[in-house]
Amino acid sequence: MTPEEVIVGHYDYRLIILSVLIGVIGGYCTIELAERVTASRNLARLYWWIGGSIAMAIGTWSMHYTGMLAFRLPIPVQYDWPTTLLSYLASLFASLVGLFVVSRRKMNFTRAFIGSIFMGGGIVALHYTGMASMRTQAMHHYAPPLVALATITAIGFSMMSLWLMFFFREDILGRKLRKFGSALLLGAAISIMHYIGMASASFVSSDMLPDLSHAVPISDLVILGIGAANGMLIVVVVLTVVADRLQNHRNLLRAFSRRLVEVQEVERRHLARELHDEVGQALTAAKISLQSAMSDAGAALTARLQETISILERLLGQVRQISINLRPSMLDDLGLVPALRALLDQQGSRASVTVRFSEKNVPEDLDAKIQTTCFRISQEAITNAMRHANATQIDVDLRFEKGKLRLLIRDNGSGFDVGSVRAQTAGLGLIGIEERATLVGGRTKIVSSPNKGTTIGILLPLTPCGERASRGRTQ
Repeated sequence: MTPEEVIVGHYDYRLIILSVLIGVIGGYCTIELAERVTASRNLARLYWWIGGSIAMAIGTWSMHYTGMLAFRLPIPVQYDWPTTLLSYLASLFASLVGLFVVSRRKMNFTRAFIGSIFMGGGIVALHYTGMASMRTQAMHHYAPPLVALATITAIGFSMMSLWLMFFFREDILGRKLRKFGSALLLGAAISIMHYIGMASASFVSSDMLPDLSHAVPISDLVILGIGAANGMLIVVVVLTVVADRLQNHRNLLRAFSRRLVEVQEVERRHLARELHDEVGQALTAAKISLQSAMSDAGAALTARLQETISILERLLGQVRQISINLRPSMLDDLGLVPALRALLDQQGSRASVTVRFSEKNVPEDLDAKIQTTCFRISQEAITNAMRHANATQIDVDLRFEKGKLRLLIRDNGSGFDVGSVRAQTAGLGLIGIEERATLVGGRTKIVSSPNKGTTIGILLPLTPCGERASRGRTQ
């Protein structure tokens, strides 16, 4: 090979900058994807592992090909698309290995080293397979020292990438800046390895015509398309990661709300029993003692005692009512239907409201959480209809159909605009109804309009969603 035969190329620095930028953003996506793979469980982890590896592979592949396209030769260059596809498969293999290693519970030097060999080997295979896909009237030769340096660099940077992904895979507050810094380091590392690999190649003119049977030309428009497609992919990855993280946070908040409601009901039950058994019995005993003292008292003292007994009777009635509002014993002792009947009779007798209740095929062995949810929703809806809507008629229909428990509450009150009320503080009762149903896996539909009344429809499962999920994990 003489100096006259060597073809000298040059770099388009705009594409170099684009390739490094793709590498940096791809590094950030890599860290984010590693975090989601680690945070996911069961089948979701498999989906994130495969989908994340595909996205990572596209980012790495795009960076390498953008860097290759930045190198311009004074002769036409085309690319063999089957070989190009094979180079992507090498990138996919490296991504699969990387995400698999960092998703393990523990990381040690041996595991990281073995993983980096496979991951770095995949990146080296990507680069040199991509070089082999070039179709031009020239032959390229490689300098073994630079090839060895590129390989060692790929393995070393792969180990660094694995440790960074493992270190930042947990979403901990205060690490955002370091995460961005690590993404910058990963992007720079990938770019350094790539351009060392490019420097190991030299091109010599040849009289042999290249095989162009599967070759495609690369224009500036295609380069722009690669950058745009990769940018859109990165945006989709980031948005998906953010959406998944928000969904996880929402699930945690929902689990916390579910537990808070359960604890609240336990405390209500305990307080109701204390009021009924301790305070109620004490007041009853005081009343009986005063009544027996009246037989030995004079007329003036008898009148005072009778007045005190009346106060105790009112106080005893209030204690019983508070106990019922906290947690009606009938709900625990007799079940949902009798408790709802008692609630509606009580509400109807306290105000000039016609209350009608109907039930059909309601199972007697309903889950306690479902019964509590149904009772509390009815209690809240009836109170709202009487207190805020000035309703004169309330219809409550409870029935079991198609494997679901359906609760329908209608009133002829003043109604309201659902959207505007939900956005105000006054809509907390409405939100509470919807949230209670959601916590057990139910659905809510509220239809209302001014001066046309309100209809609240609740569809509840027979088993709370949390218990169904736990049963599925134990089977």
